[in-house]
Amino acid sequence: MEQLEQQLGQCSYCGGSLHPKILSYYDQIWGDETYRFENVPALVCAACGEIFFTAEVDQAMDRALQGHPEPKRFVQVPVVELSV
Repeated sequence: MEQLEQQLGQCSYCGGSLHPKILSYYDQIWGDETYRFENVPALVCAACGEIFFTAEVDQAMDRALQGHPEPKRFVQVPVVELSV
């Protein structure tokens, strides 16, 4: 991960510094479905929080979804209407 931080040292959105982190989860929309990946290596901007993935991680997620994976479990997500 240290090598990745040197290669992608700055956020392309705000210019902040990127730091390696393991995300406990990341939700990816694929077609009409949303899939949750767990323990995902990422680079996260310290300033704005934007998340970046290496090509290797991004391709691994794509391969997993193209293979129509059998979920290890399902997560129920509550939906809340926002009143502003």
